[in-house]
Amino acid sequence: MMRTILVPLAPGLASQPALDAALAIAKRMNSHIRALYVRPDPDAAIGYFPEIAATAKIDRDAIASEDQKAAEGARARFDAWRSQHGIPETLADGRLDTCFATWTEQTCEIETAVTHFGRVSDLIVMTRRHPADTMAARCLDSALFGSGRPALLVPNAPFGDMLSHVMIAWNGSLEASHAVFAAMPLLRAAQWVSTFYSPEGEPEKQPGAELVEALSWYGIRVHEERPSKAAGSVGADLLKTAHRVEATMIVMGAYTHSRLRQAFLGGVTRRVLQEAPIPVLMCH
Repeated sequence: MMRTILVPLAPGLASQPALDAALAIAKRMNSHIRALYVRPDPDAAIGYFPEIAATAKIDRDAIASEDQKAAEGARARFDAWRSQHGIPETLADGRLDTCFATWTEQTCEIETAVTHFGRVSDLIVMTRRHPADTMAARCLDSALFGSGRPALLVPNAPFGDMLSHVMIAWNGSLEASHAVFAAMPLLRAAQWVSTFYSPEGEPEKQPGAELVEALSWYGIRVHEERPSKAAGSVGADLLKTAHRVEATMIVMGAYTHSRLRQAFLGGVTRRVLQEAPIPVLMCH
């Protein structure tokens, strides 16, 4: 079960797709959605760019006032979203067989808030943004490396039922294992589950068979998928196969190689983050 779903919100982070994705899961699992709005610390903001602040004559009160307006606007949009979908703010009579959504505000660095609340959540949901988006990158890093919990990244474009066909990108790594077992409630709720692994190396050394057997003990029937034709990289093979078999979610380990290596040489994580048109659940 996934009882608590965290949705980090902040200036510059899109809220609607993440909230919609969290709700889709919460309805299936009667989860608590915690919308966490992170307000930047005015003192820290001035400290980052003291010369610009001094030149533009921006003081702490002005920054705090703008932050307050942004927070109020975000809260109003959240309340409208909650009302539109008929989601209560609290449990009805203390019952656990329904989903509800609450609002929390924190004034601090986003890394601090996401790490703190993420560690007591079953899932962190956020909208996938352009790699150059600094706030989104900080939020994702905190979710993956600070909280130790799975992160579900959803596209800005509309998407259908995420649990129609969940495809596991499996390479036998520790990170992939973390992702699979963190996603177990979603795998058990999925209509169709498949595995993908690169055809590199000797077939008898491929790790997919062990995963298929392991998941069978949970009552999950897994179908193995392989690329119809090698595309030149694991990331390209993964995305092309996901498209061909009409996968609606990818579950994978994040950064099974160092981030520095992936930054210079590319990598599956980086490519999927940039190009996947469907939700991706990652875990490190």
